[in-house]
Amino acid sequence: MRLSLLGLMCALLLGGCGAEASARAEVAAASTGIATPAASTAMPVEVTATPTPAPATATLMPPPAPQAAPVVQVVVLQAPKDPTTITPLSRTSGDRIRTVVIDPGHAEDEVGAAASGVVEKHSNLEMAFRVEALLAAQGVRVILTRRADERAYTGQAISGFSATRRDLQARIDLANDSRADLFISIHSNGSLSGADRGVETYYNSQRPFSDQNRMLAATLQSSVVSEMADAGYPAVDRGHKADTCLRAFQGRCFPLFVLGPARVTTRDEVIQRGGSLDTLGFTTVQTATTSRATEMPGALVELLFVSSPEDAALLRGEDSRAALARGVARGILEFLRTTPPRAG
Repeated sequence: MRLSLLGLMCALLLGGCGAEASARAEVAAASTGIATPAASTAMPVEVTATPTPAPATATLMPPPAPQAAPVVQVVVLQAPKDPTTITPLSRTSGDRIRTVVIDPGHAEDEVGAAASGVVEKHSNLEMAFRVEALLAAQGVRVILTRRADERAYTGQAISGFSATRRDLQARIDLANDSRADLFISIHSNGSLSGADRGVETYYNSQRPFSDQNRMLAATLQSSVVSEMADAGYPAVDRGHKADTCLRAFQGRCFPLFVLGPARVTTRDEVIQRGGSLDTLGFTTVQTATTSRATEMPGALVELLFVSSPEDAALLRGEDSRAALARGVARGILEFLRTTPPRAG
């Protein structure tokens, strides 16, 4: 989902998730359900010919037909029919049904990371469906911030910085309006180096419930890595990390938008980022606007690197995807068992 630790998140998590130039090449055929690998697998062949006398007449033979480049199916967007049974959530009489908001990162023109037949925005959504099915089977109320390749914000058609900011705020508002106990954002990573691999989880340490954020991230990270290992797919454990200064703009640090505290955005910053003041609700005399933060513990999990051929193979595999989903669902259930329901 990033280019070098969130760089491919396409402006999504700071008003975005980072640059997507390489990603867009990978999704050119996504609308048909087929993605072509970024690089051709055909190898050049060197032929050494032995000189022979030229014939009196020559027959022109047509060149051999070029071999078609291999194609890979993009991850199918559907929930598993028979979710694997996982440990039920312990509940006592009178307990409020727990509510979890699952946020499949990216959508529409904001594709996220893309390589080796995996398009992140599609992979994130399919994974969210899997996690939803597993949690619902355990009595958890699950709300997805999107159920198709569309932004959570359903207002006027916009793009760029303004679209991303409105989209992210809509996801946060949905979680708050739902009185959710947890907010979990699902992504996959991207890097300029194909050698970068593994799973990592982010949390924000600058919130009133920062300790819960950290514990949630640690629980998710441990659970996903453990499930992958148990299924025979060892994943590199990159740990759980604070998002305090993942990005910087004009010497100022920014955390992930969906996890961080309320953020002040000035008129000048919107203009510098190519945003629309009207779209973001600025009046003619307004100099800044303040976002609304999530009101519950949250974490963002990066499920492997799309840019790694080895990790991408796991993201295309049914059994390995099932293990990733079990890991996320188990981590959520384990955290819910150790924390009281949200008041109210």
